[in-house]
Amino acid sequence: MSEKIIELKGSVLSLTVLHLHSNDIAQTKAALAQKIEQAPSFFVGIPIILEPKVELKDPTYLALLVEYLHQLQMIPIGLRSQDPMVQSLASYAGLAIFPEDHRRPTVQLDTAANANPMSARTPASPPPAEPSYAPVVLDDGLKSALVIERAVRSGQQIYAKDRDLVIFGSVNPGAEIIADGSITVFGKLQGKAIAGSSGATDASIVAKQLDPELVCIAGIYQLADDIGSEFKNSGLVQAKLAKEQLILQCL
Repeated sequence: MSEKIIELKGSVLSLTVLHLHSNDIAQTKAALAQKIEQAPSFFVGIPIILEPKVELKDPTYLALLVEYLHQLQMIPIGLRSQDPMVQSLASYAGLAIFPEDHRRPTVQLDTAANANPMSARTPASPPPAEPSYAPVVLDDGLKSALVIERAVRSGQQIYAKDRDLVIFGSVNPGAEIIADGSITVFGKLQGKAIAGSSGATDASIVAKQLDPELVCIAGIYQLADDIGSEFKNSGLVQAKLAKEQLILQCL
């Protein structure tokens, strides 16, 4: 029997849809830079589908945008549009054409200068960007919750594989906590919290005080600027999913 050379397997990928509400490339770049600045490493390496919501009059717009996305270490792979001219420009920019009724889980990033806060879908776990620190992976093979009885300092990453994560302390800015299950923080959550990282939509995040850089459940996330002030430092707060939206509520 000959050795297997290649193998194709079906996979449901999470893709990011970038809605374009301006046909001015400078304005679009500025809006993207502002959005990505909130959590730079979170967007590294994610596949992007472009979806213009306005008429693109500049024939160089898509090519310039694709080049800029590469500079941001994002990966533009396709475009959604029924406009034959835009589709033609997309092919020159090396983009595939995706149908409007594409059903895969997607993020929606709004590049309008006055974009409203929104929930969005991202890859189920953060992209493997090269960190500036050595990740701390804690897993002893048990199915019970992983309990950390200390604060999680800036630059640290803790991952609870196949279970819940409980932190008896604060999560400092620049720290990252990830769990395949739910996350509970008996302190102040200021870093990034990613629950349901393997796709568990019933996971939740609970924090005694909430003022995070990012919260994410099963790929649905909100950045700091998307979280209402009524939930920040207001006491016990829970984040959970409802109809593919991330919902915050005070407990």
